[in-house]
Amino acid sequence: MQRRDWITGALLVIGLFIGIYLSYVKLAHTEPICIGGSSDCSLVQNSAYAYLLGIPVAYLGLLAYIALALLWVAKRIDWQGWGLLATQLFWGVGLFAALFSIYLTYIELFVLGAICQWCVASALVIITIFVLTTIRLRTDLLYFEE
Repeated sequence: MQRRDWITGALLVIGLFIGIYLSYVKLAHTEPICIGGSSDCSLVQNSAYAYLLGIPVAYLGLLAYIALALLWVAKRIDWQGWGLLATQLFWGVGLFAALFSIYLTYIELFVLGAICQWCVASALVIITIFVLTTIRLRTDLLYFEE
């Protein structure tokens, strides 16, 4: 297994932690803990942009990390040769999540004028996962073409 795969796995654990924490904050109606005591996280978490079709974005983020973790495991065990498909699905979910995170970061910076440290951390994690997966998928596709 390539080192990149384990880095992706570690990033998934970090992303799951962030998703669980932000979902807890939303569910418990509590304030997120932020470095420096900034209230920007609360402003972002309680804005109209914190929901998509009435569902908290924190829950959607957690769901995305769970889906990615399951696909990562599916790739590892390569059950009945489904490893490449799992990688392709992982890439697709990662692409959507990365683009959505970039959109939300834009909203934070240019619409709300506030930055949630947890949201930015999640965006960096998912974008890094997407980049690593793009490299992995390219490698896998070249291998399967031979």
